[in-house]
Amino acid sequence: MKKKHYKVILLLFFYTLLSSSPIFAEEIKVEEIKIGVFNFQPFYMVEENQEPSGILIDYIKMAFERCNLPYSIKGYPPKRLYKYLADGESNIFLGVKGVPELEGNVLYSKEKITEIDLRVYSRQETVPIKTKEEMKGKRILTIRGYSYGGFIQYLENPANNIIPDMTNTHELAFKKLKFERADYLLDYSYPSEKALKSIIIPGIQSHSISLLDVFLIVSQKTPNAQELLTKLEQAFIDLKQEGKLSDL
Repeated sequence: MKKKHYKVILLLFFYTLLSSSPIFAEEIKVEEIKIGVFNFQPFYMVEENQEPSGILIDYIKMAFERCNLPYSIKGYPPKRLYKYLADGESNIFLGVKGVPELEGNVLYSKEKITEIDLRVYSRQETVPIKTKEEMKGKRILTIRGYSYGGFIQYLENPANNIIPDMTNTHELAFKKLKFERADYLLDYSYPSEKALKSIIIPGIQSHSISLLDVFLIVSQKTPNAQELLTKLEQAFIDLKQEGKLSDL
């Protein structure tokens, strides 16, 4: 009886020691990993009173389910999301490098998770555009709300004499292109392919003008941040090798 009593006391001692250790405490803190996103349709779709959705959210969910990790997803305005990633209020994001608010505050995956192809579309008879410099003096259709990885600043710079014609949807933009309301449309490959299934433009041509690499981003304030990054990155690698992820 004395030996059994001693073993119980010893087990209670070790449990108390572990539960008060920093490692155990960190595991409790990340019981639910907070994923932040902002409205960037169709990759991230954040609408009031609706659960965030979109192709990149589908990718995130597959990786977290592969790792059997609990998570929540919440949408924010971009600036607020960057602040929350910097201070640890949000833990995870799929996005691009080079955001000043994130530098020194986050960890990036070694490999890109996917890439987003930004293209210039034009009708068959129109001389194609292959560089942003060739946009000068042209009327360019764009989708309202997109920054195009910084391209919108170039388009709106008066020195470039570009006339940006903003539309609300990809379908409307392609209709305008079809009926010669403008000669060029700047749009992402993934939503464009979907729009062109219903908007038929014979002989339409397009050229890639920029490839935006998308990385897994983890806030450095996240407990066990490096371990979490490594685990999730491997899940993304496995999913890509299985053909479940693709470039956009």
